[in-house]
Amino acid sequence: MCGIYGHYTPEGTADLALIERMGRRLAHRGPDGAGSHAGGPLAFGAGRLAIIDLAAPAGPIFSEDRRAAVAFNGEIYNYRALRAELEALGHRFATHTDTEVIVHGYESWGEAVVERLRGMFALALWDAGQERLLLARDRLGEKPLYYAQLGRELLFASEIKALLEHPGLPRAVDDEALLDYLALGYVPAPLTLFRGVRKLPPGELLVADRGGLRQRAYWTPVAAPAARVSFAQAVEQVRAALVESVEMRLMSDVPIGAFLSGGVDSTAVTAIMGRALGRPVQTFTVGFEAEPGSRADAKFNVDVRYAALAAEHLRTDHHVIIIPSDERLARWLPHFVTGMDEPIAQQSIIQTAYVAALARLTGVPVLLSGDCGDELFLGYERYRADRVLERYLRLPALLRQPLLTPLLERLPSDRLRKLARKSRAVDPVRRYLEWNRVFELERLPALLADARLAAEGCAALNRALRPLLDAPRTPYFADRIAYAGLRSWIAEDSNMRVDKMSMLMSTESRAPFQDHHLVELALNLPLPYKLRGGDTKAVLKAAVADLVPRPILERPKWGFMPPLSEWLRTTFRPLVETYLAPERVAAAGYFQPDAVARLARAHLERERYEAVTLFALLVFHLWHAHMIAGDLPLDRLVTPAELLPQVAPART
Repeated sequence: MCGIYGHYTPEGTADLALIERMGRRLAHRGPDGAGSHAGGPLAFGAGRLAIIDLAAPAGPIFSEDRRAAVAFNGEIYNYRALRAELEALGHRFATHTDTEVIVHGYESWGEAVVERLRGMFALALWDAGQERLLLARDRLGEKPLYYAQLGRELLFASEIKALLEHPGLPRAVDDEALLDYLALGYVPAPLTLFRGVRKLPPGELLVADRGGLRQRAYWTPVAAPAARVSFAQAVEQVRAALVESVEMRLMSDVPIGAFLSGGVDSTAVTAIMGRALGRPVQTFTVGFEAEPGSRADAKFNVDVRYAALAAEHLRTDHHVIIIPSDERLARWLPHFVTGMDEPIAQQSIIQTAYVAALARLTGVPVLLSGDCGDELFLGYERYRADRVLERYLRLPALLRQPLLTPLLERLPSDRLRKLARKSRAVDPVRRYLEWNRVFELERLPALLADARLAAEGCAALNRALRPLLDAPRTPYFADRIAYAGLRSWIAEDSNMRVDKMSMLMSTESRAPFQDHHLVELALNLPLPYKLRGGDTKAVLKAAVADLVPRPILERPKWGFMPPLSEWLRTTFRPLVETYLAPERVAAAGYFQPDAVARLARAHLERERYEAVTLFALLVFHLWHAHMIAGDLPLDRLVTPAELLPQVAPART
């Protein structure tokens, strides 16, 4: 099952017609059928993208006596071991799906069943005997789960657009979440950009019954890096954990492939897949329309070339899709934004949608990715840069502030000027934002229509980030940056991008680096095992050195970035001029029209680079126009065949 939804009203009868409407809004997540159940205070359902046991029914799965039922989105990779354990306890199974172990596990272990699940999931488990509903989200937040309370009613779904089928749920912006979005490019849990809609944080469960709601964490990762093992032993442990994680994620009754960017992480995953499957892996990558040999080609098609190198080395069955830079891309961008439910300022939603569509049309509905390897093993340049900053901050303040920092700020070296600027961010949250922000906080009062929101939002941002930055027991701030990114950015930005765009194309993505056993191992390895001798991800690279070609092991880190700056000046310019026009900005009421116009003009006329901030504002206003104001109609979302009409669908 790949999309769940429901309506719970403890003092009445749930609305079956409502959840049938909710199910239709999530049809892209469940193209292989849907089913629902209504009984007393609960009506709930699920759509199915058939991956395991293709003959199993869509919709909720019941226990033998039908007193317990589950609607489930995701995959349980240890379900065979759990099934054997439950069968030994006397449980009888009616299907061969991984879903069924959840309902029988609940009968034997109660709420603790979620602690036994190894995988990605969002689930709704109904105990008819107790009239109790349990909602749970996986540990790393690979799968989304949203909910809203309307008096005593509780709505829940895999996507917010399903919740909006309830006529009593207002379409309004959450002011506190807006500042999160502007600062970070996404909204951390539990807020969403919709007022009154919440998302269940990763590793948490929520129980609803006649007594109300209670919520708790069932898993919180501990980061206490220490050299408990030698570097060589750590290399062996990382290799074993990664191999186990990849092999567990190969369970499938349909074709399975891999996202291949030509980076260390995705190449290692693909190599392990090939060895385990004993046949060529189907791999997929994305490039951009550019004249061969041009500056744009050299800059933005780096991944295409490294992916080709990896594919040749690993002898994969490789597929490449080139994204056009014309009106087609502008036509589909509102669909991608709507597919995300709430905006994220992540331009790689575009590449993810295209490559997922290619896989679907090729007949490969399941893809493994290398997502999260950089957060676990410190793969980004900012981690090394923060170590340099940390050493600089050890200098006496009386030497730094009045003398060295002003001097560095005047030097021609861009790197040294950035170091000087970042050294002024002493507060942990400010320092984190120096490495992970969209808008500088200082710019927001002049941008926002209500400047008071900036001060109120900053306080909320501190409440969201400070506990994450304080949690690791480490002397290195780089560890804190990575931990906060793992707990917030991965869950609510990266994973949402991958889940929503993959599911929009009826494709499932699995992330071996997000296996919680591997995560726990990586979080407790000392930073010098990751940043070693000027290299990033040292322990991981050593663990996969025999699998990954040397040019890929040694390649500089390159983000999954499109030619956004030029797209905004060309392909997306009509969208900018329409949806960021002063009259539209004024009508929405959140930003100063003149401030937005100046920012847009600065980028469009090449006065100043504002691609990231301009895209964030464009995405917000596209989302607002469709989801809030209702003046950007989309009767349905784009399909893989519409996105890639030149690709003939594979026969199934």
